[in-house]
Amino acid sequence: MQIIMKNKLILIIWGLVLFSLPTIQAQNVFMTIDEQTELQRYIDLGGKASAVFVSSMEDLVIVSNKKEDKFTQKKNGQVYEYETQIDITDGDRTFKVMRKNTALTAEVKKIFTKKNQRYYFKVEAVANPIILNEQGGRAEAYLVDGKACVEFTTAIENLKVKHPQGLPCTIQRSKSEAGAYVTSVIVDMVVFDKLRNAMTKATEEYNTQDEKIQKMGEEGIEIPEIEWQKLDELQKKADAADVAFNSISSLTVYTDNSNYLTVSIRDLSVKQKLLYGILPLLEKVEIYNRSYDQYVGSAQQAEKSRKFNTAQEFYEQGANATDATEEEKSACRAKALEMKECAGYWNMANQVLKKLKELQEQGGRADYGMIEECYEVAIANYESLYKIRNDEEFQRRANVLKNALDRLGLVIEGNVVKTDMKQGRLLEEPATDVSIYACTSGFNKDMKKGKHGTYIGRVDAKGNFHVQVDRYVYAGLLFVPDDGKNNTWVSLHERKHLKTKVRIKE
Repeated sequence: MQIIMKNKLILIIWGLVLFSLPTIQAQNVFMTIDEQTELQRYIDLGGKASAVFVSSMEDLVIVSNKKEDKFTQKKNGQVYEYETQIDITDGDRTFKVMRKNTALTAEVKKIFTKKNQRYYFKVEAVANPIILNEQGGRAEAYLVDGKACVEFTTAIENLKVKHPQGLPCTIQRSKSEAGAYVTSVIVDMVVFDKLRNAMTKATEEYNTQDEKIQKMGEEGIEIPEIEWQKLDELQKKADAADVAFNSISSLTVYTDNSNYLTVSIRDLSVKQKLLYGILPLLEKVEIYNRSYDQYVGSAQQAEKSRKFNTAQEFYEQGANATDATEEEKSACRAKALEMKECAGYWNMANQVLKKLKELQEQGGRADYGMIEECYEVAIANYESLYKIRNDEEFQRRANVLKNALDRLGLVIEGNVVKTDMKQGRLLEEPATDVSIYACTSGFNKDMKKGKHGTYIGRVDAKGNFHVQVDRYVYAGLLFVPDDGKNNTWVSLHERKHLKTKVRIKE
């Protein structure tokens, strides 16, 4: 039996995230949306709020996730204002801003909580769009104790890099031998690692305490209130540590009249140098007639077609080209290694998807654990490809598989026995009078007796059971004897197919 319910816990967590980040700024290569907090002001709106989008563009179309939000347009001096009123009793909004007869689209999220407040958002077309170079993100050594470096190379003279206020950084500027502009961000890894380690430690402490409570519940041990209080305290500590680290884990790159690029440094290590290229999107590309250029051109075409083995071969030829500089040869060797890594992830994903198809054709005879593993391996490989290539197709494929895995649900099967200790011997016999309930919250002391959660099934005449529930919805299963005593808990925190033996004490 499959149970469909909303996960209230997840909804609450998202609410907290959105309230901590009231506005998510929308950045698009060709169009930007920024909230103008300094313009926010009080105006009598009958208890509602107002969102005003200000732009020099007269041909914008703005739609809301709430159909009742209707925008009016008026000209105010040299700009156009697009305004809608918002009922703050349900103030969670996502606005999509589009330009007529173009592909220009940007989104902004905002939770409106104050009545009689007018909020302003500035919409601008990007005059100088920039992108991360596809060949960027390579790693080299940076042999300075306690430091790491993130280096941006570009033809843009006035490139700007903004680092988080809570992260001590030094910015150095230079020029490469080829005349490109180089901006080096020297990161204090002592501070960075302190916050990252604090987040890791806090998370581990919470998980340890949570596992302790779950184990106590599974073993039928009464859980003192102090243990629950400790879990709550560790949860708050972990959340705070996560917020603190996230606040310093990215850099912002931009230039005059450009879009903003966010570059994650979450995985940055001490004595490591990350290399990125920043390209003006409107830059002219020169074509050269060297054999090296021909090899690289063919390699790049193969990359775009996701033919990584072919791309690797062409880059290796470029690395051996007699008319290439030593710097170019080195770059080709690095790209060849990158293509080899991508080919490995690509081939592995294809192999496990082939295996998954074979398992699915087996129907009810299939090994559910193996099916789950195939999904997870394929997802992990696509996500690794996306991390390297920044190709949205890989993220799309990973998301499709995640959705399919979610729909698969969790299968839990096994048998239930009643146990009793007589004359120093542990006796077991099949339990046939047991119902099964799925619970959205973790085990607590009130679950020791009575019925809790959603009924999903019952053991058969031999004490066996086979149930299926939605993934990410339930924290565990509660096995309830007909007498309502000695209820037994089975945790689902691993979100895996589970074969288990459930023991209920007499």
